[in-house]
Amino acid sequence: MEPHADQDRVVRAPREGPIDLARLRQAVRARKSWIFVPTLIAFLAALAFVTLVSPRYTAFTKVLLENEESYYTRPDKATLDLTAAYDDEAVQSEAEMVSTADLARKAVANLGLTERAEFNPVLSYSPFSALSLLVDGHQAGSSVEDRVVENFLSRLTVFPIMKSRVLQIEFSSADPALAARGANEVANLFMSGQEEAKKNQAKAAADWLSGKIAQLRAKVAEADANVEELRSDSGLLAGANGMTAPTQQLAEITTQIASARAAQSAAAAKAQLLREMLRAGRLDAVPDVAKDESLRRYAESRVALKSQIAEESRTLLPGHPRMRELSGQIAGLDEEIRAEAGKSVRGLEDEARLAGAQVSNLEGLIAKQSKAVAAGNADEVRLRALELDAKTAREQLESYVGKYREASAREADDATPANARVIATAHEPLVPSFPKKLPTILLATLAGFLLSAGIVVARALLLDWPGADAEAPISRVAPDEGSFEASAPRHNSGERESVVEPATLETMVDRLVASAIPSGSLMILVTGEKTKAALGLALTAARRLSQAGRTALVDLGLSESWLGDVFDRAGEPDHGLADLLEGRASFHQALHRDLSTRLDILPVGTSEIQPDELEPVLAALTQSYAFVVIHASDWRAPTVAAAIGRIGAVIVCAPAAHLDAAKERVRVGFGDPTIVIAGVALAARAPPLDRAA
Repeated sequence: MEPHADQDRVVRAPREGPIDLARLRQAVRARKSWIFVPTLIAFLAALAFVTLVSPRYTAFTKVLLENEESYYTRPDKATLDLTAAYDDEAVQSEAEMVSTADLARKAVANLGLTERAEFNPVLSYSPFSALSLLVDGHQAGSSVEDRVVENFLSRLTVFPIMKSRVLQIEFSSADPALAARGANEVANLFMSGQEEAKKNQAKAAADWLSGKIAQLRAKVAEADANVEELRSDSGLLAGANGMTAPTQQLAEITTQIASARAAQSAAAAKAQLLREMLRAGRLDAVPDVAKDESLRRYAESRVALKSQIAEESRTLLPGHPRMRELSGQIAGLDEEIRAEAGKSVRGLEDEARLAGAQVSNLEGLIAKQSKAVAAGNADEVRLRALELDAKTAREQLESYVGKYREASAREADDATPANARVIATAHEPLVPSFPKKLPTILLATLAGFLLSAGIVVARALLLDWPGADAEAPISRVAPDEGSFEASAPRHNSGERESVVEPATLETMVDRLVASAIPSGSLMILVTGEKTKAALGLALTAARRLSQAGRTALVDLGLSESWLGDVFDRAGEPDHGLADLLEGRASFHQALHRDLSTRLDILPVGTSEIQPDELEPVLAALTQSYAFVVIHASDWRAPTVAAAIGRIGAVIVCAPAAHLDAAKERVRVGFGDPTIVIAGVALAARAPPLDRAA
């Protein structure tokens, strides 16, 4: 096993002990000045700040985003939509438009902020403003106007109110009147900007439409000219109902043919009917009697003769001469009626033949006209295409002309209202928004108190607490003897041997740490043969070990009077190991923290130590500390005998002439080959220990 690997294991072996609130309160009470002084400084600094700083006032105005179009301002064909969609992104976009640099430049110009020292650093002669000019004044592209605009934007705050379409515009200034004017001016500029954007949009649309209208007028005129030219060349002149002349003539001939055919059919039907009636002898039912004067007279005479026959038949027989005369008259009338009806039949047949001839002539004419129409179909197709182009261009021209008139009308003032309106104007604030005196003082004082108290508690837990890891550099206290020699252990066939070589006590301690300690905790005994020099060496070794892990120094006596000066008593009685064994003190009362390092010291106490009660205390220390250094003036003392089972290394202090013999006696006295024994040669006596360390 490599020495360094064991050293790393020993350093990482310490266990955390429980937090003792009583000892923590004691540590905080001992350093209460560390808390009071920073708290007082924070209070005085906050008081000076709120007294000396210039107050700042904040005014705000609210703008509601909605469609302000009305019946009188919207276009003729547009519908009024008062519930225009404003989602969260749209409202946030409007808020970003309010806080742009372009709008800020207009507001700066309207409010005259370049003439105010509050916004123009050139007009301010304070040291802070001079430093600001030195830092920012020489930047590329920087100007007075840019700095004023930047200061204006730093005082302007625009944000949408949650779950609404309302923008709140806040502006801060040392002058309350200027704060109110600034907020109102920004709101007015925002709405004016919207109106100007609509006007520019309408003007751009009108300019574009005017150019398109001029092009369409020329296109419509050209299309109409092409239509008329094709009509004149092809003879496709316009007739009634939008038809060309050949097509209209063909339609008229078709109508005449239909009329002639109807007349022919009617005449033939009448002649056929009349002939059948004559053949059947139904002369009294001959049609068109009222139209023919002769037939009408014959019919009336026949009716009169029928009446006479009926009247005479009541008194005369059929063979009576009178009855025969009347019957002859009726027969003559029937012949006349039959002759006249025959004439009508022949007239109707002649009329039917005339209509048939007319139909034949018209059919020949329609055949010729159809050929003429078919010949002109190609030209008519071209004509319809040209007419469609002309109609489309004319409709587009009419649409553009209507839009142009609407766009021209919206260029007028107040014709395009903004999609926003002010619902709350800003007024001069009466109470400054900065600084808030009482909250600032309270928060600063509380912050100073918490910060200082946190530092004190952290120091007590990390540095003063027995369970803190030791990694920071420490102050070293030299032993009360001068130069010395030490022998450091090394591995050899599973047993530790001592090899004497010149070295410092720190080097020997480092080698003890690097040696293989299988228990995970190292207990070192620093002793001699009734010499007081061992205490100073034990303190030096323990301080060195505290750099590698949690370390405790246990004093078993014979102690020096200066030991009480190296640890912090914190106003408590000098409790120690004897008081702990007798139950008069707890561990946190018996342990004392070294003033220079993170070493915990367990002094002898106020009475004599009982060896038979020492074992539980040493067991508890080895569980809580990585290194336990025991000081005993005489290794033959009963208290040392009670701790032999836990000791892993022994440092023997003796004069140089008696060092080897003392080491041999200690080795024989312990009798355990696993214990490392090293020696420290005491030279001429050095000056006393520095108690101020």
